Amino acid sequence: MKEKLKTVKVDSSLFILHSSFSHRLGFAVRNLINEHIDQVMEDAPTKLKVTVNVSDADWQKMQELHNQWMEQEKQALEGHHRQQEESWQKHSQRLMNIVKNNEGVWTSTKLFYVVGSLSLLSIITIAIEIAFYVYFHWIQ
Repeated sequence: MKEKLKTVKVDSSLFILHSSFSHRLGFAVRNLINEHIDQVMEDAPTKLKVTVNVSDADWQKMQELHNQWMEQEKQALEGHHRQQEESWQKHSQRLMNIVKNNEGVWTSTKLFYVVGSLSLLSIITIAIEIAFYVYFHWIQ
């Protein structure tokens, strides 16, 4: 029974060593490859020279495809703009109907200023009370 346990321990430790070594080796290889790719990408603008021969017919075809793509994008943007305008108009119409029918919760300007002033006064009073508490209990 003890021999089986020893065998399992040896096998598991060998597995751990093998996993650790293969992980480190894989990490080192990945780093080496990434460094090489980074160096190639840095040198590409200065060392890479590409020459392309394009016939006039192919060039015309590329321009036509580009123009078609631009037209499709323009139409898509116009469609989005139209949808936003319609949504904005519906929202504005709904809000106008709510206001016209006196629906919803609306406060008068006088009530707003009274409640706002009292709220501001309450906040200032609380801040002063905290300042006095800190001064008389912690500082003195």
